[in-house]
Order: sequence, then structure tokens, then C-alpha cells
Amino acid sequence: MKSYNPILIPTLLFLMMVFAVNIQTAESQRLIERNQILNPLENPSVNIEDGKKRWFSHVGGWGSFGNYAFSQDENHLWYQELGAYFELYRRGNSKSVAITSQIEFIANDDNDINFSPRAIFWEEGFLYTSRRNGFFLQAGYYHRCKHDIDNLDLGEERAMVFGSAMGRVIIPLSLTRTRDTLVSLRFDYYTITWERRIPRENLDVAPSVEDLNVSLSTNLDWQIRLSDQNFVNIGGYGMASLYDDDLRSSGKIFLNIGTNRGLGDVQFGIYLEHLADSGIPAHPKAVTLAGFGIRINTSGSIR
Repeated sequence: MKSYNPILIPTLLFLMMVFAVNIQTAESQRLIERNQILNPLENPSVNIEDGKKRWFSHVGGWGSFGNYAFSQDENHLWYQELGAYFELYRRGNSKSVAITSQIEFIANDDNDINFSPRAIFWEEGFLYTSRRNGFFLQAGYYHRCKHDIDNLDLGEERAMVFGSAMGRVIIPLSLTRTRDTLVSLRFDYYTITWERRIPRENLDVAPSVEDLNVSLSTNLDWQIRLSDQNFVNIGGYGMASLYDDDLRSSGKIFLNIGTNRGLGDVQFGIYLEHLADSGIPAHPKAVTLAGFGIRINTSGSIR
């Protein structure tokens, strides 16, 4: 296995940090799966002989819960994410067809128990994955929407529907151990873009999902093994989106401590993220978030 210069990781992390603290006037859409690299072919519990076919081979997913310890707005206090994939078809360990579904739930402290629903983002996707010589190729389609929760009581609403055809390359690298690092590059072409806002005067405030054309994102996950079961994950993402009149960006960096428990990983970590358009208020606003949380996910296929 070819080794790579260790300077690659800090360089990529620095670039992602630049994304994460970018200029406050830069905006980009909020994708639930922005934090993960999903690859059903990397689930170590599923092994099918070359040339053999199997229908409905396995399921996997993740769940996370955490606190925004620092937020520049009044909309973020707690978050919860739930995601799942179901592999419909597999040929050997080289080709996979799966469907996915996930939600991101955001709450603030505007009630007596400091847990008031503020927004839910939904996604459903169709994903094809192919193993090549040293890397993976993916193609699929993701439908996304966001509808407000009780926000009309606040006198505002922001509803969005947007879907994209996507292509992705996932490259395993070996830095300190064999295949301890994943780098991915993803391209999304948006085929459906719709947005409604109340009050209506906010419709003319940029950015608008209706002006969204394409986006390009990169993810990095470096897993440092402490023992056979325990590890540290360092990584993040950076995303640039092309609107009708602007090129806008978002990003995140994270540090997790995790343990592998058979079919699943349990991770606890901290993060810093910049979303110049959080996607929540009717008048779009930038937000920088820092916090901590716990995540449980299927081993191997979700990083």
C-alpha cells in the first residue's frame, strides 16, 4: 500500500478551517449528510463472493445528539440527527444499490425545559456505489426539504424543497496505518429548487435556494487507532455552492474519541462549524456554531 506525506492531513484541515470561518456574507445550503462519508461497500460485517448477487443484504445508519455550546444566533441550542440506509442489491463486494433517509432536528431554549423545536430538515436518497482499483465511485439522487415547526407563532416561516443529482469519488489513503484515512470529493447538480418565506418581504433577501445551481464539497476523515477497539477521528468538510450571482461556502472541523463495539461505533466529540445561511430564519442569517455531542453509527460504512 502506497504511503502518503503526513503533511497532507494538516494541510486539508487548514483549508477546511478556512471554510469554517469564512466571510460572514458567504452562504451555502445545509445538507444533513455533510458530516458523513457513506459507503455501504465498506461494512465489514457483509462479505459476498465475487460474482454472487444478494438482494436486501443489510441495513445501517447513525444517530447523534448534542449541544451547541456556542451559537451566534438564538435558533440553536440542541440538535438531533437520525439516518439510515438500506442496501437493496449487492454484487460481490464491488457494486451496491441503496436507499437512504435522514433528519436533522434543531431546537432552541424558547420554552420552560430549554428544548423548543425550531426546524427539521429531511432527506431521502438513492445511492449507487462501485468499487474500483483503489477508490470508490458513487452516483445518486437526493431529495431534501425543510418545513418549519410552530414558527408561524413567531410570525415567520421558511419552507424549502431542493433535490440534486450527485456524483462522488471516495479515496482511501494510508497515513499512519493501512486505509486509516478517507478523502471524498462530491458534486451536486440541483434539479429542484423552491422556497417560500413569511413575511413575504424576506423573499428578496439573498441567498435563496431557488437561485442554487451546483455545489462541490470535500470530506476528510482520519482515524487514529489507539487500540483494537479505541480510536480518535479528526476531520471535517468544506463546501462551495454556485448560485445565480454568487459563489458561497460553508465548512466544519471536528475531533472525536470513539470505540468500536462490534457492529457499531460510539463516538463523543467537539466541533466548530460555519453556516453562513443556517436555513432557519425567514431572513437568512450566518451562524458560527461550536459544541459537543455523541454519535452511534454502523462501523465501516459510515465515517
